[in-house]
Amino acid sequence: MKPDQYILLIEDDQDISEAIKTILEEENIKVECTFNGIEALNFLTTNKTYPALILLDIMMPIMNGYEFREKQLKDPQISKIPTIILSASGNTETLEKLHFNDCLRKPLDLDSLLSVVSQYIS
Repeated sequence: MKPDQYILLIEDDQDISEAIKTILEEENIKVECTFNGIEALNFLTTNKTYPALILLDIMMPIMNGYEFREKQLKDPQISKIPTIILSASGNTETLEKLHFNDCLRKPLDLDSLLSVVSQYIS
């Protein structure tokens, strides 16, 4: 992993967020956490570097994953950041509209998470 590379995790459940962060940091992957779409957009617009990957929960308060992804795709600065959807929902037709790079079902499988992340982190 390059020194300035990191993943942006957007997950409202603090326990899940901490677990994912711990797992990825044990693999020497830096993780920044936000807890809803508004926090994530603010983070992206105020940081000097963009994440190598976004892990995006769908069901969140304040601004959910659908709303975040809609705004992300309209912003040329952040629209190209690979985005992995984290969802407990089985509604793939609705999720397909988000134009994501990959989708991981909750509860997350550790091997699947690490495998998908490794495709985007060098």
